[in-house]
Parts: sequence; C-alpha cells; structure tokens
Amino acid sequence: MAEKKKDKLRILVVDDEIAILNFFKRLFGKQCLISVAMDADEAIRMVKNLEFNLIFLDVRLPGTSGAEALRDIKKANPNAVVVMMSGYDVESEVRKAMEIGAQEFLPKPVDINRIMTIKEAAEYLKVHQLTIYRLAQKGKIPFSKVGRQWRVKKEILEKWVEQETKRIK
Repeated sequence: MAEKKKDKLRILVVDDEIAILNFFKRLFGKQCLISVAMDADEAIRMVKNLEFNLIFLDVRLPGTSGAEALRDIKKANPNAVVVMMSGYDVESEVRKAMEIGAQEFLPKPVDINRIMTIKEAAEYLKVHQLTIYRLAQKGKIPFSKVGRQWRVKKEILEKWVEQETKRIK
C-alpha cells in the first residue's frame, strides 16, 4: 500500500550550497516530502505556509544567519525538530541556537549515519509526539511502554524531550 503524502515526514533543508541541497534531495527525496531554501528569508516564508517535522538549517546563510532565523522558524513551527549545520567553527552561534530551540548540531561534511538517526527519531516523534510530551510534562517516561524504536533512539529522544519540557514550562 502506498504511503499517503500527509503521512510522510516533511523536511526542510536550508543551505546556500546547492551541493548540500541536492545531497539531501537524493537522500530523502523518495521517502519524505522535502523542500529546500537557499536563505533564511525564504525558509521563514516556507515555514509560515507549511508545517515541517524536521528542518536542517545552515548556521551561516546570506543575509540573516540561520541562528538568527531560528527564532522566527520556531515561532511559526514550534514542534519542528531543528538541526543546525555548519562547516565552520561556530560554537557561540550553535550555543545560541540550542538555547532558542535547536535540537542538534551537525558539522559539515555531514555524517549520513547521524542524519539517518536524526530522521528516524524525528519520524518517531511525529507519530508519538503528544504521548511523549505529555509523559515528559509529568516527569515520567516509561521506556518499556513506548516501543522498541524509542529504546534504539533513546539518547537523542531523551535530550529532545528534555528540551521540549523546558520550552513548555
């Protein structure tokens, strides 16, 4: 049975390098609904019109930086998992982005295994988001009852749930 479009993970990749955008299109093109933007302004417009589950956002973009754009992106799409990326030493910008609401940072060149783990965790959150966030709000997450995939991605998901719980409070 073919997967319905609305059931597919929606991914936005924001980067000014065409090679990076094409890499993500090839990686996720058939299994996800993928959109791309080459600057922060375009990304913000897209996020205001479509809800994304997962956003890969370059820290250094022309005009407004990715770290600065993150605030507007999170306002428009607060439940999106945002992964910052950069090929530069941008520790202070990444720290700022994590405080605003980014979940992860990927150095470039990106590690395909890490990208796939993040994608799988984001898919799991898409399906189970309300359950996980409600359990997180209560301060209790019964790992044995949430499912096998939760245990596999436990480290990433625990970190994201902790961030989300702080954001909700």
